[in-house]
Amino acid sequence: MAKQRPAVTPGPAPNSPLRLNQLDDQGCVFVLRFILSSFRARRSEDRFWGLLRQFLFDAQVLGEPEGPVAQHLLSQASRLEPEQARALLDHLSQAYAQTSDRLFWSTMNDAIQLYPMAPVI
Repeated sequence: MAKQRPAVTPGPAPNSPLRLNQLDDQGCVFVLRFILSSFRARRSEDRFWGLLRQFLFDAQVLGEPEGPVAQHLLSQASRLEPEQARALLDHLSQAYAQTSDRLFWSTMNDAIQLYPMAPVI
């Protein structure tokens, strides 16, 4: 009888929140923009949009949308200052820590790994 692989517990990859806390300001902006770019094609009913809207309204960053709501949310979130970008990443991390959305965690980990190799803009 073949051995079965142990079940993988959904949630953050090892040390994801810790690694996020170790990023400098520009690293947070890079990771946020990477996630926004990766998630831009999610369906309008996806939880991601609700979390993004919730943060932007709570932070009073969001005004009335001009055009498609998803585009407006992405536009506003991509313009956040580094401190706000870190706060949004923390908000998303806390929300996704309670769910089994592996795509969020793998995307965040990919961005954190790519950041040191990204060209300075």
